[in-house]
Amino acid sequence: MRDVEKVIEGLKQETIREITKKDARPEAQLAWYWTYIGSLDMAQQLGLINDARRQELYREVDRFKPKYKVQAAQEAKPNHLAAVEMGAEGNYNQIDGVINNEAPKPSLRETLRQYQEETGKSQGGDVPPGSSRDPER
Repeated sequence: MRDVEKVIEGLKQETIREITKKDARPEAQLAWYWTYIGSLDMAQQLGLINDARRQELYREVDRFKPKYKVQAAQEAKPNHLAAVEMGAEGNYNQIDGVINNEAPKPSLRETLRQYQEETGKSQGGDVPPGSSRDPER
């Protein structure tokens, strides 16, 4: 049991040192704190310390807990469809709430009209606009 206490004491000292560094980023401080808390939870789950000791160790580092808040996550409106899409999307060029969609394709009418225009120009003729050459009529 003494070895466990030595390891926990080492973890605690390293955590406090990293959290209180003057140039430490707030994200890193928070990560150090929660890593230490997670280590205590794991030690309790493995039966290396009991719950009372775990709570005592929590209180010892509580005053060092960073006061950091993640602004973007709290202020952003959740878009659940976009979140699902980012996890399943085959291409990231359209994150719009529709999974695995492709860029909109031109309609059959537009494609046919474009071919008619290209054909008319290549043969030297002119394709008159309007419904007289409309293939759907």
